Amino acid sequence: MKKHFLRLLAFVLVCVMTLIPLVSCGNKTGRAMLTLERDGIKVSISVNVYELLLSRMKGTLCFYGYTANGVNATNPAFWDYSDKFNGTDLQTIDEYYRGNILNNCRTFLVALYLFEKEGLKLSATEEKKIEERLEELVLTDGGGSKTKLNSLLAAYGANYNILREVYTIEAKIKALQNHLYGEKASKLGDVIKHEYMVEHYAHFRQVFVAAYHYVYETDKNGDVIYYYGEGDKKGHIYYDTFNGEIGYDKNGKELVDEKGDVIFFVPGTDCKKIAYNTLGTPIHELTEDGSDYKTKEMTADELAEVKKKAEDLFAELTDSDYTKFEDALTKHSDDAAEIGEFDDGYYLDKRVDYAETGEKYAYLDDIVNELESMQEGEVRMVTSAFGYHIIKKYPYTEKAYDNEVNTQWFENFHSSLIEELFMAECQKYYADIVLVDKVYADAPTMKEVGVNYYY
Repeated sequence: MKKHFLRLLAFVLVCVMTLIPLVSCGNKTGRAMLTLERDGIKVSISVNVYELLLSRMKGTLCFYGYTANGVNATNPAFWDYSDKFNGTDLQTIDEYYRGNILNNCRTFLVALYLFEKEGLKLSATEEKKIEERLEELVLTDGGGSKTKLNSLLAAYGANYNILREVYTIEAKIKALQNHLYGEKASKLGDVIKHEYMVEHYAHFRQVFVAAYHYVYETDKNGDVIYYYGEGDKKGHIYYDTFNGEIGYDKNGKELVDEKGDVIFFVPGTDCKKIAYNTLGTPIHELTEDGSDYKTKEMTADELAEVKKKAEDLFAELTDSDYTKFEDALTKHSDDAAEIGEFDDGYYLDKRVDYAETGEKYAYLDDIVNELESMQEGEVRMVTSAFGYHIIKKYPYTEKAYDNEVNTQWFENFHSSLIEELFMAECQKYYADIVLVDKVYADAPTMKEVGVNYYY
């Protein structure tokens, strides 16, 4: 249970930009709960906005189906469950998340102060976007009525004016981060980016021996079709021109396919069975939802052969250099994705709990754990429900985070780097923040606040 909630804490920190809009300043929306006054600048967060923030967190927990002792977050009893969620102190879930949200508020409050300190102003374009966003909410959620919209927002301690303030702060914080670090961290040097990559990402390649059969595209005879995988003829059918024979129509013309290539047939089949060159690349069939490759189970004998193949390959590659390993990857790996898409291998974020993202990704946690204790160039084998992963730890490619082939791995790289630097900067001002204890004590608990999925 404790690990479950620590993982969600990591999720909260990663999603800090989602929570940033929950800052408020001044007393227009209610009593100030947190204040910061420094260098002639005073900002505050009202209890109303704090309540909205709590409701959003409650909505997140309910939406993702978090449970404690078998009780769902939608049940009031969920919030009374106790454990050492922070590793040291016995707390209820309610206390833990209220403290977590309060700390986030401190960070956001400092961000608002820094915006003023840096002398920044929102552009007219950004202000117009805010008004248009509010007008859309009035139309869609309020049916054209601010009063109706306010009645919906009241469950979360908010109203139309609070939302305007929230969206304004959101825009200010985006402008502040761009001012400090540049869009996509363009004001940060390569050294700090490289250090961040090394600290948080594991780089490896794998020779994968699958313990199942892939299902490939076949012709009308049920034979797997092989294609050219590269060069000018990429995507064309790769015929066996050495063993096959050309077919002819009744007029004596060579039979060609839809791309105009001459078709070669298996001799003696009367042009009914196509001869394919198995050095080509077959096309995987996808599952119904298009999210993965189709597979079918192996027999017990086939599984025994696969295990022996993996063990033999592992023994052969244990002391291999990178060239030999990549040669084996090309010749023996069933990891078509890496060969075809991820030419720089895999970069796994070491902070992610992959088991939480889905059962089929749980083995990635095992790979990351192995990589943490490996030296560059070292080879180990990890067994999963899918087969055998012979992994080799690779050095980090220069500017890998900006390489187009690595887009999938570094989609959030720059934003998370900015977030880490930004939070560290904000924490320098925590000592100047004043918590109005009575207002905080009167604020609703997580159990009491509404479940907010939308605002």
